Amino acid sequence: MHQCDYCGSAFGERICYFCEKTVCTNCMVDDRTRCKECYIQKRRLSWQQLVKKNKLILVFAGFLWLYAVFPGPLIPGLDPGFYAISIVAAVLIMIPLSFVMFFWSLNPPTSDARKKRK
Repeated sequence: MHQCDYCGSAFGERICYFCEKTVCTNCMVDDRTRCKECYIQKRRLSWQQLVKKNKLILVFAGFLWLYAVFPGPLIPGLDPGFYAISIVAAVLIMIPLSFVMFFWSLNPPTSDARKKRK
């Protein structure tokens, strides 16, 4: 166990999703996603942190886009309207991903709040 960065308790077993400081359960909010300091300040993730924490989702969306949309323009003999459909499909794939990343930055999933430090 580590020491809590806020109250100094020896039971710092959780990590705040926003400031990434070690905190005890007394210094966490009831939903256990953030520390009380981040909750009071209504701290949000920056774009760099948001991308860093959601790498897996971004890789999946990139793979999905490459698999579903990108090969189309490389196939000879397609209708020219296919390019417009490719752009629409790319935008439609990115809209839900953007919403997920935005709302996860406000209320992160609780499973990410408890991590072990080595």
